[in-house]
Amino acid sequence: MKKLIFTFVLFTLMVKGQDFDTAKNKKPELNGYIKTLEQFSFIDSPDTSSLSSLIHNRLNFKWRPFNHWLLRVEARNRIFYGDQIKTNKKFMKIIGEDQGAMNLSKLWVDEYSVGAHSIFDRALLSYSSKNLDVTIGRQRINWGLNMVWNPNDIFNTYNFFDFDYEERPGSDAVRIQYSWGGFSSIEMAAKKGRSHDDHAAAILFKGNRYNYDYQTMAGIYKTDVVLGLGWAGNLKDAGFKGEFSYFHPYENLIDTSGILNGSMSFDYSFSNGLYIHLSGYYNSAGSDNLNLFSTQQFFSVNPKQLLPFKYAGFLQISKQITPLFMLGLSNIYSQANNTWVIIPSAQYSIASNWDVTLLGQSFLSDINNVYRSLGNSAFLRFKFSF
Repeated sequence: MKKLIFTFVLFTLMVKGQDFDTAKNKKPELNGYIKTLEQFSFIDSPDTSSLSSLIHNRLNFKWRPFNHWLLRVEARNRIFYGDQIKTNKKFMKIIGEDQGAMNLSKLWVDEYSVGAHSIFDRALLSYSSKNLDVTIGRQRINWGLNMVWNPNDIFNTYNFFDFDYEERPGSDAVRIQYSWGGFSSIEMAAKKGRSHDDHAAAILFKGNRYNYDYQTMAGIYKTDVVLGLGWAGNLKDAGFKGEFSYFHPYENLIDTSGILNGSMSFDYSFSNGLYIHLSGYYNSAGSDNLNLFSTQQFFSVNPKQLLPFKYAGFLQISKQITPLFMLGLSNIYSQANNTWVIIPSAQYSIASNWDVTLLGQSFLSDINNVYRSLGNSAFLRFKFSF
């Protein structure tokens, strides 16, 4: 990867050096935010409660050194403290792992109750012309279309429950995009992780037909061949999206069975500020009867399994009470063990660059014919952007 980046930069200086004079006055840009997140968690009763805190700073650097060229470097700096670190001795080591081809992570402090960590989750150089875009480095390759579950997003899987990571993960990859005709494009992307089988390479075609955007995908994900399909459009005034991916081991194409992973969604916005989103999820390798004893299975996701269930449904209702204040309630349900995830939320904009969010997550499931809580958390977040 490092040799590839060096070759790419050298080619840039040789071929596009004449662009320097016309771009020399373009100044670098720096922005970001500072957030504080308080988390209060318990399982069955407040007697089992824990309190953890996070201070989160993000820095986004962007510079156009030449015409058509963009350099982006973005970093997360986080300080954790409280019961979450005290009770889980491996917490900061897990946080500090960098799964990319390049190790851009640094664990500064890992003490009894405090941890400090930094990571570059964007570090890329891109070239853009009228029809061609070429990007190399750590980047977000967003091939997903739905809001909650994205089977087409094989490069950097997003976990819906990780609400505090708005930018979403990135991959160490090379990406080439070519577009024509306004609505048609073709993309080729390849990434390599740190382990020997952590790789993905695929080609994606996008088009538009009958007022629907659609995409088809084919490639390799780790040890599987993957084929994908997605669409986005409207049924009258309601949004209608869907995406499906099929994974099959390429070493035993005949002797083994594959996995079909898919989701569809509808959403509608009313004139009074009310918004409704409905989504369904299917995974042929999922289970209808699980041994759920914690919330960990909800947070360990990959493109082949975005939830541990075979079927699941999602319903979100939100209301813009005033231009500055919004209330929301999201629910996920699966017939497997009658599992519920309930997520209420409230957000208020204190100023143009300062807002506060209150959010809850409650996981409930039927375990051995006893309906019980797997975990409950309440989050209070203040965010200041600059």
